[in-house]
Amino acid sequence: MSAEAGSVEVAKVSEIPEGKMKSVRAFDTDILLANVGGKIYAASNRCGHQNAPLHKGSLEGNVVTCPLHGAQFDVITGKNLRGPQLGMSQEMMQKLPQELIQMFKRTGEILSEIQAEPLKTYSVSVQGNSIIVEKKP
Repeated sequence: MSAEAGSVEVAKVSEIPEGKMKSVRAFDTDILLANVGGKIYAASNRCGHQNAPLHKGSLEGNVVTCPLHGAQFDVITGKNLRGPQLGMSQEMMQKLPQELIQMFKRTGEILSEIQAEPLKTYSVSVQGNSIIVEKKP
């Protein structure tokens, strides 16, 4: 479903249970729909770090976590809450060769300075069972 201006129906409320997400396409853009506490929110479905599809990540409350590098965003405001993370436990790190540990530490230092861009958000309205996303000017 796609439209160039105004608003467009993108999904049905029944398709997105509370605490779940769905990827839709509107306005030639991938949009993430998230059901937070029974209310539907819409934001860009692409991580502001490396363009990963956020709907493949996790949603806890209003926070979506990128499946690729762990950046976190508020799906209500689009705000970047945490930049990319190096996803390896200390226990796992201790089992690796020293050279590999040094490489991961260096990568972690670099990642800590990378900021993910905030997500674009969209206005959402619900009409019956239909989720309508509005294109902002």
